[in-house]
Amino acid sequence: MVFLFTLGNSSNAFLILKARAAGFDETNVILLFLIYHAAAAVLSMPMGKLSDRIGRKNLLVPGYVTFAVCYFGFAFAGTKPAMQAVFALYGVYMAMITGVERAFVAEIAPKELKGTMLGLHSTVAGIALLPASVIAGLLWNSFGDVVPFVFGAGMSLLSAALLIVFMKGGKKTDPAISSPSTG
Repeated sequence: MVFLFTLGNSSNAFLILKARAAGFDETNVILLFLIYHAAAAVLSMPMGKLSDRIGRKNLLVPGYVTFAVCYFGFAFAGTKPAMQAVFALYGVYMAMITGVERAFVAEIAPKELKGTMLGLHSTVAGIALLPASVIAGLLWNSFGDVVPFVFGAGMSLLSAALLIVFMKGGKKTDPAISSPSTG
């Protein structure tokens, strides 16, 4: 799932290009990223606490859906206020996913393989980053600036669906995992 999700999560350079297309100059693009990082910073700890309470999977799935909403927003936002709102929501997505995804991996990994699984998670995500931006660039050049974001949104929704169907929920969402009598 992390590979598919990351395959749709291209470089933030594409966000800069979309912001420029919406009428932002270089200085104001930087301010958009300030909005994004401020939202992520303010919400990261509350989202981590929420994941402790409701379970990692129960926050990751809405986080992936939030990413999809953001990427649909980036695809179709043509005004400055819309772009500002999408950048703020993008910060919310970051707060929902960044630490929680790694915590989920550590939670579902066998005790003796936690470090290995976290390393594998980072490796898989890193491997997907280059093709993600190449695909986005090819889609942008071939079909316009909307398609790469729709592709990214679709990959995120697919990842959310696969997470729901195939992944165990962790300690808060799957009682069998916390029960010592299950194998």
